Amino acid sequence: MLTDTTPVLSAQHGPLRLLTLNRADKLNAFTPEMLAMLEAELDDALADEATRVIAITGSGPKAFAAGNDIERLSSLDGVAAYRDMLAGQRTMLRLHECAKPTIAMVNGYALGGGFELALACDFIVASGNASFAFPEITLNTMPGWGGTQLAVAKLGLACAKRFVMTGRRFSASECETFGFIHDIVAHEDLFDAVRSLATTLAAFDPFAAEMSKRALNRASELPLSAGLDFEAAQYAVNFSSEGARAGLRQFMARRPAKRASEDASDQRTEQVSS
Repeated sequence: MLTDTTPVLSAQHGPLRLLTLNRADKLNAFTPEMLAMLEAELDDALADEATRVIAITGSGPKAFAAGNDIERLSSLDGVAAYRDMLAGQRTMLRLHECAKPTIAMVNGYALGGGFELALACDFIVASGNASFAFPEITLNTMPGWGGTQLAVAKLGLACAKRFVMTGRRFSASECETFGFIHDIVAHEDLFDAVRSLATTLAAFDPFAAEMSKRALNRASELPLSAGLDFEAAQYAVNFSSEGARAGLRQFMARRPAKRASEDASDQRTEQVSS
């Protein structure tokens, strides 16, 4: 049973599954329980055929997610902190490689682990009062839930260094110029914008979307020649699916039939070429 203290809330809106980090009094800072429940909710959404798109947001008016719970983190020794980082990385990787399209619905601060969570999603839709930062350097630490790797993959090395090595918080409008935000809307229009994007994404064949995402995600990990080989393999798997065959049949059915004059012209062209 879900309660006001349930770490992650889940709601279905047509093809969209909306997961809400539910710790507004702590700016939705992560706990081990929240991470575990987020993974469980992702698994549930993946198993549900009616769910075509997954979005994640934060409860309350201030924060998407303010990262790891610093008070809890400060009590850990080195070994426990290492294990905590591995748990966070596992969740971010799970989200990054999720077979269904994912949207970060950023309604406020996305700091540290919250920024990593947003970067692990396929799309970021932000309200005008959203902001993004890796403040770890100001605490004499560094991102540990995949932030350095995700930032380079999504932002490029130079831009990633601006975030990680300065600790500065950037506004949504500044981040839009960096190219990693899909859209910025008024706070009250945020859910409608996410639902509109989800409707667009859900209209396409889920297997084609999954294969496309797998190929795109590997682009930053592989040399070009290996990436092309991977793309060709994914294309072949996708092309043999019933969804792809149906799409091609639908396209051909929409094409007007050739006129007799066009058939005669084609035959003359073939004779000349031979």
